[in-house]
Amino acid sequence: MRALRGDMPLLTLFKKLAKLKVEISRQYLNRMETNTEVKSASPELVSDLCQVFGYTLAELLCLKSTKIVQLGVDICDF
Repeated sequence: MRALRGDMPLLTLFKKLAKLKVEISRQYLNRMETNTEVKSASPELVSDLCQVFGYTLAELLCLKSTKIVQLGVDICDF
């Protein structure tokens, strides 16, 4: 998620999600980026993150810098 945020401050991401009525704390967002024990997110949260970052779910799962081990996704032909 950190790579997707780019230069966007975490607080800005939090505010954009709040505008979408996403109930998440800044602390949890930070843990998602920094704590390897946070391994999953709800489908709703992933959908909202896609909206904020301007990606479709398919694009998000197929980013070359991202490897979704559980799904076996490595490189997609988009």
